[in-house]
Amino acid sequence: MRTPRAAVPALFAIATLAASGCGSATPRIVPLLRTAGAPIVSTPSDGTPLEVVSRGTAVPDPLPVRGSDIVYGDLEGALGIAVSSATGPWAAAHRKYPIAVRGGWTVLVEVVGADAELQSGGRVIVGLDVRATLRTRNGNVYLGQTQLGCHEGGLRSADEGAPVIYRCMTRIGRDLAGWLDGGVRLDPLDPESG
Repeated sequence: MRTPRAAVPALFAIATLAASGCGSATPRIVPLLRTAGAPIVSTPSDGTPLEVVSRGTAVPDPLPVRGSDIVYGDLEGALGIAVSSATGPWAAAHRKYPIAVRGGWTVLVEVVGADAELQSGGRVIVGLDVRATLRTRNGNVYLGQTQLGCHEGGLRSADEGAPVIYRCMTRIGRDLAGWLDGGVRLDPLDPESG
């Protein structure tokens, strides 16, 4: 049985370990918008037929990289830029489309799953799952929804892994552009037709 005298040094030792963090490192943030090589562009509002909105749904932002003390920040913003860049040619080609003239489209890209890991040997593995919902800007009419995902890896340290995650995001953007180009109805159904 412990005596009160023995309990005081034990409590002091526990308090000292708790205050020092017990050896856990403070995460270091790698801001994806500044380090991935992503072009920082703003989408012009005048005449742009496709608005891209990105959000995280139940995923951490910043995203922790398992096996390291690194977290990737600006996940949603970087995804929005990657998707806007990849869908830009599609948007430009559809600028004169009748619905584009009447306001265009909004695509909501939600990150529904995200994982990053630093494997032993220095390989960064990244996975993203997104849900994209297309609506008209004028009237917010639902047009379609799809699920997209990517997995990328690269021989990099976790603090240099931003290009790997941005490559993954760019692939999602290209797949989304392909879906817009042939996998979804672009005009709302005419309520008088049926």
